[in-house]
Amino acid sequence: MTDGWPSGGRGTGPLMPGTADRAARRAEERAKDREQRAKERLAASEQRSESRAAQRDLQSQERERARETRRIEEGQRIQARLDAPPTNDVEALKISKRRSSGALARSGEETKKERDTRSYKTIVDTARIRTLADRGASVSGLAGAFGITVEEVEAALRETAPQDQASSGGWSSLASQARAASISRNVRQFAAFR
Repeated sequence: MTDGWPSGGRGTGPLMPGTADRAARRAEERAKDREQRAKERLAASEQRSESRAAQRDLQSQERERARETRRIEEGQRIQARLDAPPTNDVEALKISKRRSSGALARSGEETKKERDTRSYKTIVDTARIRTLADRGASVSGLAGAFGITVEEVEAALRETAPQDQASSGGWSSLASQARAASISRNVRQFAAFR
């Protein structure tokens, strides 16, 4: 076997005829193969990007269809509630104020429950009424908070009012009496800290 060298690979010498042509042809073939592989890679990547774009477009269309279906269902649910006769005024008010967000929008069911406060009782304590009046609560506000009439609140304030101020008759109203009592108590407390 020979490696193309005249000396049989044992030294330098002139090339055999056609050896340079063969090397040039092989280099040319390798270049063509490289170009072919590059074209194939480019075509494959273009095909992948086109298929991904098509998939994204398909998924986007599916999401839009699902959104539209939800919108239609929501509209039907709202329309059904509006068309149904309300059972009472509270429900009619809820229907008119309905907002399409949160749990009510997702399920169509009210999640907040109305608490039954019929058995709750407020203890009417004259000392509490007096304390709240001292803090500046109005007589009508106290009547509403305790669930009693304004006259009952005034009577409770009169019973617990100091005798010297109540008998003096110099007060124009019970509220001013309560304020004066609060001021005198604050003065006494301030004097205790001296």
